[in-house]
Amino acid sequence: MSAGNLTHGSSAEQGVRVVLFDIDGTLLTTAGAARAAFTRALSEAAGRPISPDGYSFSGRTDPQIARDILSRHGVDGAALDEAIPESIRLYLRYFADNRSLDKARLLPGVPDLLEALASRPNIRTALLTGNVEQGARLKLGHLGITGYFDFPLSCFGNDDADRYRLPSLALERARVRLGPDVAGRQLVLVGDSEHDVLCGRSIGARAVAVCTGWTPVHVLRSLRPDVLLQDLSDTGRALQAILG
Repeated sequence: MSAGNLTHGSSAEQGVRVVLFDIDGTLLTTAGAARAAFTRALSEAAGRPISPDGYSFSGRTDPQIARDILSRHGVDGAALDEAIPESIRLYLRYFADNRSLDKARLLPGVPDLLEALASRPNIRTALLTGNVEQGARLKLGHLGITGYFDFPLSCFGNDDADRYRLPSLALERARVRLGPDVAGRQLVLVGDSEHDVLCGRSIGARAVAVCTGWTPVHVLRSLRPDVLLQDLSDTGRALQAILG
């Protein structure tokens, strides 16, 4: 398994596609373990009990999650600026150390789809996720799929707290790695939330939505992604959805 043989300056005319996967709810689930570790970290960083009840982590970056929840609990100013990175630091420690990863599992069809994408020379498989890079590596590494993803082409929550800025950054990185003529339409975002569907529209990226996360199906359908899949279990259909 590998992210493919990447050659700097490959021509966009060769039909290269950059497939950018979300992680949680799309590739895998931690069965609530990541949320629990994050909640513990927020409380410790704030110095008082912090509850994320009623707040959806889906489609948001780790820094945004920390800022939103802490702000809602009255943490502001310099205290907020300090608590956000501290929350993420503690979250990564707790998530790695308390056997939380034992609850993680891949979602249906993911291994076969990643293998099928890796076998195609014109496909580059990467990530566009709200996870900070260290958190992404923890999850993917535990489940043995890190090697499928090109990390220099990927974008993470630590690149920008605003998920809607990540697709343009992904396009910049694709142009550096693959050639200056790569267009936004050659990027494909695969995700389970409304933010995955919407965030790539500013660059004309293709959106493939999957109903394996927490966003209701009717909400995803109403946003008119290019393709809406129940899950990724049908490899042929998923490939067709990605390749258009």
